[in-house]
Amino acid sequence: MQLIKLIADKDTFHPVCFKEGINIIVGKRSNPNVKNDRKTFNGVGKSLVIHLIHFCLCSNKIDALNKSLPDWNFTLFFSCEGVEHYISRNTSEQGIVILDGQEYKLNGAREILLDMVIPDKEVKKYINFQPLLSKFIRRFRQAYIRYDDSNYHPDMYMNLLYNGLLLGLDVDLITKKKELREEQDKLKKTERTIKSDKMFKQYYLGNEDAQMDMDVLEFEIEKLEKELAEFKISNNYHEIEERANMVSYEKKEVENKLVVVENNIKNIKAALEIQADSSMENVVRMYKEASVEIAEMLRKTLEEVENFHRKLLQTRNARLKEELRKNEEELKKLTLKIEELGEEMDRLLRYLNTHGALEEYTSLNKQLADYQVQLNHIKEYQELIKAFQKKQTEIKNQLIAEDQYTLSYLEDSESVLKGLRKKYVEMTKEFYPNKKSGLSIENNARENQLRFNIEARIEDDSSDGVNEVKIFCFDMLMLLQKTSNIRFAFHDSRLLANMDPRQRTILYRLAFDICSANGFQYITSINDDALESIKNIMDSDEEYVSIMEDGIILTLNDDSEESKLLGIQVDMDLEG
Repeated sequence: MQLIKLIADKDTFHPVCFKEGINIIVGKRSNPNVKNDRKTFNGVGKSLVIHLIHFCLCSNKIDALNKSLPDWNFTLFFSCEGVEHYISRNTSEQGIVILDGQEYKLNGAREILLDMVIPDKEVKKYINFQPLLSKFIRRFRQAYIRYDDSNYHPDMYMNLLYNGLLLGLDVDLITKKKELREEQDKLKKTERTIKSDKMFKQYYLGNEDAQMDMDVLEFEIEKLEKELAEFKISNNYHEIEERANMVSYEKKEVENKLVVVENNIKNIKAALEIQADSSMENVVRMYKEASVEIAEMLRKTLEEVENFHRKLLQTRNARLKEELRKNEEELKKLTLKIEELGEEMDRLLRYLNTHGALEEYTSLNKQLADYQVQLNHIKEYQELIKAFQKKQTEIKNQLIAEDQYTLSYLEDSESVLKGLRKKYVEMTKEFYPNKKSGLSIENNARENQLRFNIEARIEDDSSDGVNEVKIFCFDMLMLLQKTSNIRFAFHDSRLLANMDPRQRTILYRLAFDICSANGFQYITSINDDALESIKNIMDSDEEYVSIMEDGIILTLNDDSEESKLLGIQVDMDLEG
């Protein structure tokens, strides 16, 4: 991709026509002692060209353009692999672009542009067109702070991805480590979730024996399943249970009566054994023993008393025998009743033991379901822990394997990497022959998402101008690798601001040689005072003319509105 022309649909606009080789946009000020405010583009419009190119090539919406230049149409003509294209965009309808006469939404046009500059389908799934474009045309002020960050992007991985791609490194290695680290981060998040889950935590941390709990639950489940399989539901279970309770109560009452009757029989038999010893012979003998004569009248009275007592005893015994007979009959009845009640009780209990109520059956089922849920949870947790630990080990092993593969890749690519380092050193030595410089590309085995450590160095690179030289050399190095179809680089005049005249001169000489040898475009904006300083350094007027003067494609002045890029006076803050 090379730029051909930038135009607008307003007559006041100064078209910017690009060509192969050096392209210089010169900004002149009528009063050099007045310094423009770099926060706004109220100067001649040199830097505005960069923003407009990004705008045409599907940048995100730029509100300042819509506010300050409503309904302006900008069109960029460009070529890619020998085919010319054009793309137009309206400041008031920024969601739509016209590419080669066809209307597209931004994302659709970006995909087409990406197809043009990156033919490799596998690589395209990792990158987007706009960040890639920013590697060749640094847009914002912050993009000139770090050599490896043209987007002023806080995502170090994205910077590595685009830099690695354009330097010709294996993109799969870069993306693979990120994917593995992201998986690892997800596992760490899962680990935090595990540790915060009460049930999971007790097994994960080993406070409870999961296998023992599983064995107990499986035993209880088997026991309940067997019990439920043998369970018979009785619709009148509670009525039978109530009847059994009544029979039990009645049996106890009869048994109490039986005890009373048995005691009665025992007492009656004991009473029948008692005999009255009051016979006549005993009385006479007692008197004789006392040496007393018994009168006939007294003897006769004693006989009567004896007869009375004998009759009385006979009557008593007859009554006791009758009571004994009645109690024995009652005993038989009670014993028989107890046997009958016992048989009924046994029958009722046998039924109750083999049957159950519906709510009991439901309760057993609920208990079984609870046990099964607990068992399933423990099994799930166990499986999750196993899978978690297995995945952790797999990722660690993969990361180790990727580290080893990367080391082998760097060894196998040493000749290519050496060429990169040589080109970088050759360019920096043009600027600083006596300063140490170098480019290192190493494996990054640390716990981060970055596959490579890419570091471009120039001794004292914190000094004025040194960082800008490093930016130039790094950008040109990526351009030289031709890993994309982009064949131009565009730097704003702020790149030259801190350089001394000698460094600026070397920069243009290098850019001229590189463009001449490779058919590239190198586009810069420059202030007239910096241009004049280069003229004083160049070895000859012929060199100045061929490199600088012939490279001037547009000169903008601040002496009038008509002399500025837009042809009108507009203050816009495009850095926001």
